[in-house]
Amino acid sequence: MKGECIITYIMRTEMKKMLKKSCALVLSVALALTAVAAPSVADAAPKAKKIKLSVKKKTLEVGTKFTLKVKKTTPKKASKKVTWKSSKKAVAKVNKKGVVTAVAEGKATITATAKGNKKVKATCKVTVIPASVAPTTVPGAPTVAPSGQPQPSADVTPTKTPRPTQTPYPLPDEVLKDAADFTVGTVINYDKIMDGHFTALAAQQFEIVSFENEMKGYSLIDVPASQAAVAEEGEKVVKCQFDRADEMVQWAIDNGLKVRGHVLFWEASMAEAFFYKGYQKPDSSDPAVLDAALVDKATLLARMESYASQVIPHFEEKFPGTVTAWDIVNEAVDAADTATKDPATGLYLYTTGNFYKILGGEYVKYAFQYAKKAANSCGADIDLFYNDFNCFQSPKTDRIIALINWLNKDEKLLTAMGMEGYVLTYWPSASEFRSAMDKFVNTGVNLGVNEVCIRLSPQYSSNGNEVTDKDIEAHAQKCVDMFKAYKEFNEAHPGKLTNVSIWALTDRPDLLTNTEHYDYGVYGTHSGLFTEKFEAKDAFNRVIEMLKK
Repeated sequence: MKGECIITYIMRTEMKKMLKKSCALVLSVALALTAVAAPSVADAAPKAKKIKLSVKKKTLEVGTKFTLKVKKTTPKKASKKVTWKSSKKAVAKVNKKGVVTAVAEGKATITATAKGNKKVKATCKVTVIPASVAPTTVPGAPTVAPSGQPQPSADVTPTKTPRPTQTPYPLPDEVLKDAADFTVGTVINYDKIMDGHFTALAAQQFEIVSFENEMKGYSLIDVPASQAAVAEEGEKVVKCQFDRADEMVQWAIDNGLKVRGHVLFWEASMAEAFFYKGYQKPDSSDPAVLDAALVDKATLLARMESYASQVIPHFEEKFPGTVTAWDIVNEAVDAADTATKDPATGLYLYTTGNFYKILGGEYVKYAFQYAKKAANSCGADIDLFYNDFNCFQSPKTDRIIALINWLNKDEKLLTAMGMEGYVLTYWPSASEFRSAMDKFVNTGVNLGVNEVCIRLSPQYSSNGNEVTDKDIEAHAQKCVDMFKAYKEFNEAHPGKLTNVSIWALTDRPDLLTNTEHYDYGVYGTHSGLFTEKFEAKDAFNRVIEMLKK
C-alpha cells in the first residue's frame, strides 16, 4: 500500500513537472508569435520629420490665454506629441498642454519640440499688448484725416499730446498679422494717433507703420533755424526739427509697431527753401528769377549730406532698431512716351524738379550714397528703398529695373524696391502686379508693397456713377486676389518681402459729399478692409480666410 502510494506520488510529481514545462513552452511560443505579429511602437507612430502649429503668430492682451496645437505632421501618421517652451516666461508662459498665457507686455517665442525627434521644432511668435482699458477722450482732436500733403509750419513746436488707449468699438476676432506669413502694416498721420479707435485697431492688426507726412523734408527741415544759421555757419548747414516725428515714433513703440521712414529725398516733399540761397525762395512766379536763386551743385550736395547725416542717425540713436527702412528717393522715373534718356545716366527721369536742375540725373545716386553713409555711421540695419507708383505698367517696370541696376552696378546702394499698391477694383489684375514683383526681386533686391489702396468709389465703379452691391463684391474679391498674390510671392521668394502696408484701411463715406478733396480721387470712398466705424468688412474676412488656408 505504501509502495503504491509512493509510486502514485512519484507519478503525480513527474506529471506536475511535465505540465509546468509544457505551460512554459506554450507561453514562450505565444510570446514569440506576439513579438513577430505585433507592430513596433515606431511602426504604429513613425517619428515626425516636420510639424506645423495651428498659428505662427498671435497677439494677446495681458491676462488672456489661447491654446496652441500641432495642426499637421510629416509624415501624416506621425505622433503629434510635443513639449512646449517659452523664450520669455515673463512675457508669455506655456503649459504642457500648449495653453499660452499672456503675462506682461512684450514679445516671446513659443517653441514646440517633437517628442520622438528633438531636432524637429516649430515656433509661434507671441506679441503681448496692454490689457484693454476705457477710452481716453482727447479734447479737440480732429476726426477726419487731413488732405494728402499738408505743409506744416516750421516754427511750431508741438506739445506732447495725451495718448489714446482703447476703442469703444469691439475689435475683430481675427488678426491680419497673425494670419499672414509676411509683415503687414498701415499708413498713419498725426490725427490718427490721436484717435483711440484707430490706435486699438492698428495695435491689434499690424506690425509696422509708415507716416504720411511727418518724416518728409517739409516736416523735418526747420527753415527759420536754417536761415538764421547761414550768417554764422554758411549755406551748407541744414537745421532739423524732430518733435512731431519723435512723438509719432514713440506712439508706434508704445503700440508694438516698427516704423518705415518715408521719405528722405523727394522733390514734392522737400521744404522749397532747401534749394535756394540763404534758404529764401524769391516771392516771384518768374522761372528765370527762381532759377537764378537756386544754390550751386556743391551747396546742394552738402545740404543733402548734412540732412541725411542728421535724420537717419537721429531715429536710430533715439529709438534703436525701431525704424527698419527708409524710402530714399520717391517717384523719380518718368514713364511717359515723350520722356527722353538722361545723357549722364541713361535713365528716364523727371527733369523739371530742382534736384535735377542743379545735379542732373546723378542726384539719385548721391541720395543713396549719403543715406548709406549715414546708416553705416550709426550702425542702422535698414533697407534703403526706391519707391514708385504704377510699377506694374510698361514701360515703367523696365525703366525702374534699369535704375536699380545702375545704382547697384559698382556697389549695392539700393537694397529694396518699394511698389506703391494703388490699384482699382477692376484694373489691373493681381497677376499683372505679381509679375512686376517677380521682375524686381530678380534684380537681387528685397521688395515691399507700400500704400496699398484697392480703390473703389463712384467714378471707379462698374457704372461710373455709384457704388453698387456688385462693386462691393468685386472689391472684396480683388482684395483676396491681391493678398493671394502677396502670399504666393512670399512663398516663392522666402525672406524677400519686407512688408505689405495698407493705406486705405477704412471706408471714407464722408468723401461722397466732398469730391474736391485730395483723398476722393486717390483714396476712394469704399476702398477699406474696414468700415468707417472700424467694423470688419467681408473683404477683411475673406482675406483672412484665404491667408489661413
